[in-house]
Amino acid sequence: MKPYKLFFLLALFFTSQGYSRNTKLKSGIWYTSFQLSEQDHLPVLLELKKEKKVFLLNIINGSERILLDKMEQKGDSVFLDFPAFASELRAKIHHKKYITGRWYNHAKKGNYYLPFWSRYQYADKYPNTASEIDVEGRWEVTFDYDKEPEKAIGLFHKDVIKSFSGELLDNRVTGTFMTETGDYRFLEGATIKDSLYLSAFDGSHAFLFKAQLREDTLWGKFLSGKHFACNWFALKNDAFELHHPDSLTFVTNDQPISFILPDLNGEEYNFPGDAETNKVTLIQIMGTWCPNCLDESLYLKQLCKTHGENLQIISVTFETQEKLADKINKVKAYRDNLELPFKFLIGGDACKKCATDLFPMLNNIISFPTLVFIDKKGEIRKIHTGFNGPGTGQYYEQFVNETNQFVSELIGE
Repeated sequence: MKPYKLFFLLALFFTSQGYSRNTKLKSGIWYTSFQLSEQDHLPVLLELKKEKKVFLLNIINGSERILLDKMEQKGDSVFLDFPAFASELRAKIHHKKYITGRWYNHAKKGNYYLPFWSRYQYADKYPNTASEIDVEGRWEVTFDYDKEPEKAIGLFHKDVIKSFSGELLDNRVTGTFMTETGDYRFLEGATIKDSLYLSAFDGSHAFLFKAQLREDTLWGKFLSGKHFACNWFALKNDAFELHHPDSLTFVTNDQPISFILPDLNGEEYNFPGDAETNKVTLIQIMGTWCPNCLDESLYLKQLCKTHGENLQIISVTFETQEKLADKINKVKAYRDNLELPFKFLIGGDACKKCATDLFPMLNNIISFPTLVFIDKKGEIRKIHTGFNGPGTGQYYEQFVNETNQFVSELIGE
């Protein structure tokens, strides 16, 4: 049976069971299905639990847990906001073990949403079906090969986990794709017969990757929400490398970085100023809608704790909201929810050209985030494009070690 037909049949069945305003949702694992198209659905596992009379919801992406701790119930409906992103879940309770609803992503233009249904302990994320293939390893990937090819590195690991019923699932795969503008974060899936499936949902993106192994090549399709789809293929290749992230954006002239931008109080902030005197300064070019920026922000938060007043971090944000006041409110919520000790400035609208125009001394801003390292003399010492976060394992650990050492050296000069 096709997923969209199953969706409507289940909705009809559970609606007919009736609803009481006193219905309390069951604590535990909920299987959730987001509809990307009539043919494709995105499986997600949610964990609902109650602590001190407060419902907490965790979205599970492999080893990642995204906590939604502000669930509001009104009659037969529940509402959950994402702490970092401008998105929310709205759902109707049909039964204590079944809900239907929509995920709204307010960072996208128009009334962008994906419908979903969620059922208590209905199924594991992927079936524990025998697999004929082994995808463990490092793959050279080409996305959108038939239109605008983009290279990536696929990092896939075989995994064995326990289901919510205690069964060992031995066909599981975790990993990610690394590109020159960042990684696809925590992907989780399975090998089923001759095919690979990987997916993730984080409140900003809804990713589904599927591919079939033919001889030595994975041939697949990548879907992002309901708005994007492309073809891809991959070959195992331990030697393949992307361009180094420190080589993509660079200084093209002697013009120093200088700007006047509104801060979160709506007041003008002049850079460089007294706050940057005799300090190492990092300028983070980012947006609150960007998951890779979130990963980078959490790393920079730790860097701040290490170096204290010797380090100044300025986040210049480019946001999707049209009005300045709305941009400020969104960035304030982002800063406060993540407890970030940075100076935040509003750079403009969420477009790479807007960021490039603000930094005319650089060749191009090709990614959010982009991190600019400035020494105590005000000279640009390095520019790091994109961010490969903790989902990339050893690559993230290598970046952290090298960056910690580099910042310490700049402070010591």
